[in-house]
Amino acid sequence: MSIEKKLLNVYTFFYLIRLKKTFAGDPAKIKADQNKKIHRLMKRAYKIPFYRAKFEESGTTPDDYHCSEDLVKFPTMNKAELRLWMEKEWNEHPEKHDSLNVMSTSGSSGVPLKMLYTQKEQAFSNANWIRVLQVAGYRPLRGKMYSNQTNHKDTDAKKGDSIIQKFGLMRRRVVSEDTCVGDGIADTIRDINEYKPDMLRFRRNCMVRIAVYAKQHNMELWKPKYYAPVSEMVDDVTRNILTEMLGPGLIDAYGVSEMGSCVYKYPGDDFYYVANDIAVANVYDDNNQLADNGRIVLTSLYKKTYPLINYDVLDIGKSYVKDGLRYFTAIEGRMNDVVKHEDGVESSAVQLMRIANGTVGLSQFRFVQESYHDMLIQLAPDPNNTSKSREEIEEHFVSSVKKLFGDEFKIRVEWMDMLPPDKTGKQRCFVCNVK
Repeated sequence: MSIEKKLLNVYTFFYLIRLKKTFAGDPAKIKADQNKKIHRLMKRAYKIPFYRAKFEESGTTPDDYHCSEDLVKFPTMNKAELRLWMEKEWNEHPEKHDSLNVMSTSGSSGVPLKMLYTQKEQAFSNANWIRVLQVAGYRPLRGKMYSNQTNHKDTDAKKGDSIIQKFGLMRRRVVSEDTCVGDGIADTIRDINEYKPDMLRFRRNCMVRIAVYAKQHNMELWKPKYYAPVSEMVDDVTRNILTEMLGPGLIDAYGVSEMGSCVYKYPGDDFYYVANDIAVANVYDDNNQLADNGRIVLTSLYKKTYPLINYDVLDIGKSYVKDGLRYFTAIEGRMNDVVKHEDGVESSAVQLMRIANGTVGLSQFRFVQESYHDMLIQLAPDPNNTSKSREEIEEHFVSSVKKLFGDEFKIRVEWMDMLPPDKTGKQRCFVCNVK
């Protein structure tokens, strides 16, 4: 094992001390700090062949980049480009393998992408997540966390307490997501109730399944001070069921596995902060110009060995700029989640996913395009909210789809007690099975 891997926790602590303790503050100072980091990043990227080609493509040099607005001059990068570059770096530099962490993500396409992180970059990402929780009010030194086991870390589920934890510091209980299936969820709920964590962290679909199961079976569910559903976006239906069952302490974090989270909505706020000291979150319109509403384009300011610049993640954001800083009001589904039509035209599935907004009586929903002319709508009821009947909810969904697409689809509605995740473990709101 490399010395840097052994020092990962030391680096994490070092970066945590250096990170700002809040996302608020003097906008001019926040902007000035971000501007300096953007220029330094672009100078570093100019020395990397992959990015040097993008500079040449755009006819620019690092001297053309001094603020987030300048990044509109630089070409965007998609997942396919990033995948090829990461594969090239991995294959051509086997001597670096032992010193790197590899984050693997399947994405909505199901095609894996392996993002390379140096140990210092990984430590920075870890430190930022701790900072995110601290901003909310969670105190990791004295607090108790209940968390799912992740694919990115070698933490053992149900492993005994470390020496530090036996002294009551940095306590956490890590469990496998395999427990969040069927009646095994009841054991997880009892375990949460017994542990009484200050912070609950699970993949969104697992957290929803826990909340729905507790509600369906009238089980008591401990309400932590804070909870953070991760890996998937929180829609209105999810937000309602989680708030009802777990309380008001929702930390809604947005980001991508390729660089971690960088946009956050905290309890009591009606907007999302951008972590401007570690990232740029721009919004582009169809002409790749800055806009308030459009595609979210991310740039990491801490990944220097394998930079991520103008990464077009295809999520849709609604935002505004105040005093030079961007704030988000909504983050919606992916633009590459598309409804496919027989004539070759494609429509954004975001229109479908908005149908659920404001619908009461639901705990989960999913649209599945089975063919050019068949649409399946899967719904899971809210067992304690019957103000709308199943027939009324079905009518709302079916009529809304018909308003969008006329009689193009034969629509079938399937009610389930709980919607299972897909094979990647995620709970997608739209699935297209048309090749």
